[in-house]
Formats: sequence, structure tokens, C-alpha cells
Amino acid sequence: MWTRTLPVAGIAGVMVTVTTALGATADPVADPSSGPSAGVGTLQPAVRAPEDRSRPATSPPADAGTGAPSAEGLPTPFSVTAADLPGQPHDDVIEDVPVNPDDASIPMNLTPYHAIPPALRALQESERVSVEIIGQSALGRDLHLVVVTSPMTDAEWAEWQRLSDLRTDDPVAAIAAFEAGEYDDWKSPLFVNSNIHGNEWEGTDATLQVLDDLAFSYDPEVAELLDQHVIAMVVTNNPDGRIAGTRANGNGFDINRDYITASQPESRAVRDQLIRYDPLTMLDEHGYTGTTLIEPTTGPHGENYEYDLYIRQAIRNGLAMEAAVLALGEPSVTEVNIPFRNQTDGWDDWPPIFTPMYAMYHGAVGHTVEIPHNPRDEPDPAIRHEYTRINTAVARATIEANFAWAHENRMSLLADQLEIFRRGDAGEASRPIDDELALSLALGENGKTFLQDYPRAYVIPAERRGDAAAARLAQFLLDNDVEVHQARRPFTAGGEVYPAGSYVVDLHQSKRGLANTILDVGRDVTTNFPTMYDISAWSQGHLWGAPVATVPAGGSLDVRALSPLESVAPTGWVAPGRPAHYGFSGDTLAGIQAVNAFVASGVPVRRTGDGTFTVPGSARGLVQDAAATYGIAFTALRASDVRGAVPVDVRLVGTSAPAGELHALARMGFPTTDINAAGFNTGEYAFDDFDALYVSTRGFNPVQLDSTQQEAFAAWRAAGGTIVARGEDGVTFNELAGLLPVTAVPARSDANGIVAVVNDPASPVTGGALPSSFVSEPRHFTALGDGVRVDQRLGDEGFFLAGHWIGQEAAAGQPVVVSGVADGADVTLFGTEPLYRSHPEGLFPQVANALWQ
Repeated sequence: MWTRTLPVAGIAGVMVTVTTALGATADPVADPSSGPSAGVGTLQPAVRAPEDRSRPATSPPADAGTGAPSAEGLPTPFSVTAADLPGQPHDDVIEDVPVNPDDASIPMNLTPYHAIPPALRALQESERVSVEIIGQSALGRDLHLVVVTSPMTDAEWAEWQRLSDLRTDDPVAAIAAFEAGEYDDWKSPLFVNSNIHGNEWEGTDATLQVLDDLAFSYDPEVAELLDQHVIAMVVTNNPDGRIAGTRANGNGFDINRDYITASQPESRAVRDQLIRYDPLTMLDEHGYTGTTLIEPTTGPHGENYEYDLYIRQAIRNGLAMEAAVLALGEPSVTEVNIPFRNQTDGWDDWPPIFTPMYAMYHGAVGHTVEIPHNPRDEPDPAIRHEYTRINTAVARATIEANFAWAHENRMSLLADQLEIFRRGDAGEASRPIDDELALSLALGENGKTFLQDYPRAYVIPAERRGDAAAARLAQFLLDNDVEVHQARRPFTAGGEVYPAGSYVVDLHQSKRGLANTILDVGRDVTTNFPTMYDISAWSQGHLWGAPVATVPAGGSLDVRALSPLESVAPTGWVAPGRPAHYGFSGDTLAGIQAVNAFVASGVPVRRTGDGTFTVPGSARGLVQDAAATYGIAFTALRASDVRGAVPVDVRLVGTSAPAGELHALARMGFPTTDINAAGFNTGEYAFDDFDALYVSTRGFNPVQLDSTQQEAFAAWRAAGGTIVARGEDGVTFNELAGLLPVTAVPARSDANGIVAVVNDPASPVTGGALPSSFVSEPRHFTALGDGVRVDQRLGDEGFFLAGHWIGQEAAAGQPVVVSGVADGADVTLFGTEPLYRSHPEGLFPQVANALWQ
């Protein structure tokens, strides 16, 4: 099954023959429940003789798992521990889950989640296979990673780990080792992720089929593959969605939009495995696009990739996978779309929100694979099952062809990966695409890249006490395998002096592309490509609330004052003594969490005129807990310091909002209840239950309230209720409820990005807000009536810092956050996206402040 000789015609007019056999030429061009369910939906492996279910004939060495044998034939002590060998796979106990007859995989004739554990236990019978639980989904279901390779001793794994780590720890030394032949027998890692979108099922079934063959086949080519590779495969990245038949996970998140934010447990679990292995190739199996689609993509290409190295591998790998798909001979699968070759725009790799794009920052040649037929709405079971059969075959063909091609080209792949890391470590500028095949196939502007001259470093200025946002950003960088240092004493960088405790990201490091992606603002690509696939901007450096200073290329950096970090030290602090009150800041996510935690605990919280939050000195025990938990500083205040302070007591927020905003509100610690007019009308809840309302979807239409509830809504507003509304549906709610007299002017629906803003320093909502914000489908406000305050407006010409927004000029200088009092209620309208996909944490305080009014 692993040998396929594929005559292919018409690839850019070139006649080629592709043999995707292990050990054969693979470059497609000449120039260079409790148990399994019975019946439908169960995994059905190929029929084989009973003895084939045993372990393969090869046996592990006598010293397996104990170190090398001594001269007497007894194992010698081995000092390396499992913690020293993160790449070494291990077996976890895989428990059955209850049979779920409503699993959405079953009508597709595919593997339900409850059939996966027994299938994995069967795989564990092979000495080649380890099955690990790498995390839990949003709803608590296990996420499984299967690692397949020929058996190795602990000593062999120790050597494997040494060479694996050397790639990023010292890429120059790794290149020397490569040239000396030390990597000739090193097992290069390959990675496959499946079913990240829950209702795109077939990648899981293809993965299980491939794993079954890798585990038990006696084919010499399979043995050769496993002798030279460590293959890691995530069986389903989204079991919640798989069962429910939804794209999103149990939190309502599209996980394949979360990788640069890592707000979801599923994305964090896979992120950690990508860091663990730094694979040479990475596939993400998706569906359904009508025509099979295999990346590489259209432009614009991510400006922090070493794209010249990526594309020369990715285009050939993509062509090999295309050939394998076409060789299936399925009458309904007669073409493959490779966007780099076939489209001019609209399928780009610009944002690192997608799994393969994120993986590219760890040196992987990443591909999204979209299988063709959509079975979801097909009423005829026979047709639906035929679709899923074909889709599974297509997904399997891409996985096998990827493995075969990567095996044949593994040394070239490794050499280019080491060069990616070497360029980063050396601080070199990126280079244009120079591969003749890639340039000959590129359609439109796809063969062009943005050349990047990287800064020398970034500094996150911080004190050792209470800088929670800076500590959060530094730890996030570490979590993403970015090297971070901390200053032991005041130091100089780029001619500026920074305090002890500041964090420094030296961009002379292997993964500087990812570091720059996280900390840089990005660029405006509006004039470069007419359409983009998804968002076009993101930046923890500009949107997470910590100050970030850039040390330009050629700038000085006093490295003698810096120490490398493995984790960020606690930053919480409590003033000594027994003050009358404690004061703290609520202008970070951590500060908001602390406020809401005190409120939930019944501790009186007040806010002074300058924005300081206060709690009584008698709550010292809880204050100490909060300092340790949230990493913030508590100062001592006198009774006179809190005169005139206003109580803060939001205990429940009624919400009509999408999943990303609900997740952000939950992260801040605001208890929420979804509301609609029917719930009020039937008495499921009352307006008096809520301290504030947050509305950004049409789920709550105030016009649909009955007369009694209309009166209750009016009384609630008159008593000083708080309303926060955002976006098109928030504006509609404002109009239907007759709140603030404003007119909202929408931009194009595909406009999004990072903008420079001007905040009213006297505003209780944005007085201390960041000078930048995020917009998606933005709106600005005009025709402001009496009593409407402009809390935030866009900057003047040049306000658009990064992203894609056709027609941005019309919004320059216009209000985007406004507020006022309507019928006694404090009302705030956002034309920005301060909670977008739970990403822009530095904007969360604006929403919190609006809710706390």
C-alpha cells in the first residue's frame, strides 16, 4: 500500500512521474462507553490473520528501557530521567467512555468517539506504538496523541533528544553535526493533526487506518519509515465537536483560529506537542471544499517565515500529495487545488491563528488539507456514506504521500529546518523566494514575500512587583518556546535605560520569527491583496496591555545584566503592616480578576476617583491569596485615601453575545447568564437579577418583551442599570431600546486590524486605556446627541497600524467608543472589538470599566 507509481500530466505543463514509495524517488519533478459500539460507526481495520494482531516479529533489545547493557550482560544505571527526554513517548491507560448513540459520527458511517479508546488500546499491542493523553477538551474529554516509531532504548532516546534539542539550542553546532553525519540515523519527527473542526470528521478515520498499518504491517518499507522517523498523530483535536457535529469545541470556539492566542485547551495541547517535536512536516486534515485543496497558499505570506526555505519544500510535498489523491482514481476526485498555484488571493497563510501556520514558526513545513465532499446535509445515507468513504481515502492518501515524500527528502527537510533556526540565531534578514519550480508555479503575486529586517530585541519594561501584564506576556512567550531573559539590575538597550526585573527578548534566537509575530504590530496589507481569508492582524505586544519597547537592528544590548528564564517568578506583593485599606490596579486582566474574586467572596470593593480599587485592611488573608493568585501589588491606604470611593458590585451580567466574548467575560470573572426576551416574559429570570447587560448579538430583542417586562426594563434602567453593547447587533439593540442618540457608520464587513486610538483621559471607560485597539467589521459613530460622550476615537491620518481595511480613510478621527446616560442607565457602545476571540487582553479593562459603572 505504500508504493504508488503515479503518472501525472499537466502540472504547469510538465510531464512527470511520481513514485511515492518509501525508499524511492518522491520529488514530483525532474529538476530537482464502555467498549466499542457494535455496527455502524466502529473502526473497521483491514482483515488479517489473527496472528497479525500480535506484536511485529522484531523484538526490542534486551536492555530496552533500562540503558545500555554492561559487559556482564546486566543493565547499567541510566541517569537520564523521563523529564530529560520529553520526546520519548510513553503509554497512558486509555479508559473506555460511555457509548453515545447520538454521536454525530455514526450517521456518517465514521468512528464515534466512544470507539476510539478501544481502537487505541488495540494499537498499544504493538511495540512500535505509544498512546498518550495530552490534555482534555473544553468539556473534559481526553485528547490522544499516538506516537509510532521502531523501538529504542533509553540510551538511544537520550541521544535522539540531544540531537533534537541541539537544532534550536545551538543551530550552528547542529549544522556541524549534520555535516559530520550525526543526523544520518536520527529519527526525524513528522506530525499529523486531525478533526480540529468537529464536523469535518474523516481525518480521524484516515489517521486510525494509517496508524493500524504502521503498527502491525510487516512491509519492509513501513519498517524503514519507522526506523528513520518519529511519527506523532493527534487522533481528534476536537472530540466535543466530533460528537456534537459542530465546527467549534465545547466552548463554542473555532480552535483553528486560536493558535496564536492559545485560549483553548485543545490548541494548547497541540501547541505543546509541536514544541516538543519541532516536526519537519505537519498536516492538518480538514474538509469540505468541493475540490480537494492542499496548501501552500496564496499571498500575502507571513512576513516572519523563512518563506524561501518553506516554499521549496512545501510546493513539492503538495505536488506529491496531489499526485497520490489523483491516483486514487475516484471519478469524483479529478482535480486538486493548490492555492499557491491555482488562486490569486483569498487563501493566505498570513495570520498565525491556523495550526499549520503556527507550526511553521517551529520549523515545520505545514499544510492544511481540505477533503472534497460535504456529507453533512446529504439526506440519502448511501450517498452520505460514499462521500465519507471517498473523503477518508483522500485524507489517507495525503497522509501516506506526505510520509513517503518526507522520508525520501528528510535530509533536505532537516537541512532547511536547521537553516531556519540558524538564520534566527544569527539575526539575519529574510530572503526572497529563489526556487525555480515555486516561482514557475506561483500564480499572481504568490511568489512575492515581505522581506523582514528584524529588530535587535524587544524589552518588556517591568518591576519585580505587581507587573502582572508584563509577567503574563513573558510567560506566554516562554510557553511558546521563545527565549526570554530578565534583567538582574538596571540595564541599557538601544540607548534607553530599563529597570531591574524587565524582560528581554533577544531576536538572535532560533524561533525569532514566532517572537516577532507575537510582539510586533504587523503591517497594513490592504493594498497588497484584495481579499484575505480571515483576520489580518494580531499582536500580544500591542493588545495585551504590557508596554513593549523595540531595540532597533544595530542597537546595543547589555546582555551582561540578563539571565535566562525558564519560568516567570511570582510578582504579587502585599504592603506590610495592618493598613486601613489596600489599594490595587484593575487595569489588567489580572486586576479585573481580582476585583471580581473579591466581589464573589463578599469583600466590599470600592473605586476611587483616580481609578484605584480598594478593599478593607481586615481582608488581609484574602488579599494575600489574591496577590499570590493574580500577581498584582497591594499598597497600603489610609482611611482618608478612600473618601468618596464608589462601590463596585457587579454580581451577574445578562449576556447576548458570541462564544469568544462569553469566554473573555468568564476569564475576567464576570458571572453571566444568556438572556432573551422569551426568558424575561416567562419569568425564567428578571431584570432585577442582573447588575448589567452585555449585548452584541440579536439574541435579545427588547421589542419582543411583553408589556409587563417593558415596564420592568424601564424601571431597571431608571434604577441605574448598566448596558454595554457592541457591533452591528449592539447598535441595533441601542436603537430598538431607544437608548443613546447616535448614528453608526459601518465599514466593510471584511475590515479588521489594529488601530491607533485617542482616549478621553476623563472617561471612566477608556481614561487609562491603551493607545491601540482592535477592530473587525468596525463602526464609527456620528450625529451624537446631547449628553453622549466620546470615550475613544480613531487617530487621524495613518491610524491604521496593521490589517486589511479597504476604505479606512473615511474613518480617520471618528468616535468608536461612546457612552452616556439613557433613562437613568449607564450605556456604552463599542464600535471596536475589545473581546475579539478572547485575544486582546489589554482591551478587556475597557469592557470591565463599562460594566462597573
